[in-house]
Amino acid sequence: MEKLKICFISKYPPIEGGESSKAYWLIRGLAKRGHEIHVVTNSIEVENEYRENITGEDLDNYKPKNVFVYNTDPFSNPRFIPFTNPYSEKLTSIALEVIRNNDIDLIDSWYLLPYGVAGLIIKLLRNKPLIMRHAGSDMNRLFGSSNLSYLLLEIFRNSNKIVTHPSTKDVFLKLGVSKEKIFLNNPSVDVSFFNDKVKPIDLQSLNKNLTSKKLTIITFIGKTSRSKGVFDLINALKGIKKEFLLLLVVGGTGLDELRNSIRKNNLSKKTRFMNFVPPWRIPSIIKASTCVVCPERKFPIATHYPILPREVMSVGTCLILSRELYEKYPREKIGKEGNKLSRKIEDFDRYVKETEKMYRQVLLSKNR
Repeated sequence: MEKLKICFISKYPPIEGGESSKAYWLIRGLAKRGHEIHVVTNSIEVENEYRENITGEDLDNYKPKNVFVYNTDPFSNPRFIPFTNPYSEKLTSIALEVIRNNDIDLIDSWYLLPYGVAGLIIKLLRNKPLIMRHAGSDMNRLFGSSNLSYLLLEIFRNSNKIVTHPSTKDVFLKLGVSKEKIFLNNPSVDVSFFNDKVKPIDLQSLNKNLTSKKLTIITFIGKTSRSKGVFDLINALKGIKKEFLLLLVVGGTGLDELRNSIRKNNLSKKTRFMNFVPPWRIPSIIKASTCVVCPERKFPIATHYPILPREVMSVGTCLILSRELYEKYPREKIGKEGNKLSRKIEDFDRYVKETEKMYRQVLLSKNR
């Protein structure tokens, strides 16, 4: 079978977040099938509070076999008045060079700004097929902007395929996008990484000042915004007398506020912080946890579908959602049942193969 050369313009580690993680796992899955993946990104320019901690030990996972990563340069920006960082322009320029040097088959852009804008420019300049993926925030926040909506609509109209969630299909139909352009393909968890055999991280160094040899490890992974529910978690935990360790793998602009909340609720001695880690380190953190709490509350984006809960289930660790913290017992049993369910619903190979099939259909249509 002929291997494809694909240029992804997207978020990528060390950018923290669900969409960056989803892009990483799909890119890795396609590369594992032998396709040549060229990732054009601005991930090195991510703000410190949203940066994953990547070390030299991570390089093989950062750029696995058949994956090539090209980053925008944070040190070569000309000065503009008023200030701007020309992400779209830099991504476009790098991608044009990648296309010229590597005979790329198609472009896959993930997120409308700035990646979709770069993809649209390349589609118009080089007539390369464009696959467009979006997040819930794209449709809820950006499309409501009078300064952006017309350009974003042109991105969708000029895309060869739009990868979207079933709940958003009708939105595109109402926008006048043809049904043939819409591709429904939900991300899946790579159970070769997220499974109950994964080795847990060593948390021994985090257990100082705590007496129990086998601690209950309650883990939260995500941004420190209130809609993510971490402040609700703190309020719930203050009433628990039993000894436990709260592991917070967090970052964001609300970090100082979170630390203050922990101090006010007398949880400082029971709480440990970790910086954001890249996607391939998440399974080991989940495995080391007694439970992982995903307490999102009043999240402002209706079409937000985080994949972390499914990753937790795939590892076999107990998953607790919102106020169910006190109700889920025994935790270990629930985690094992979740692992059984995960093996039934996750099909990462099929997810990657369906994406590959979609690419080939787009290329076949273009060549007719």
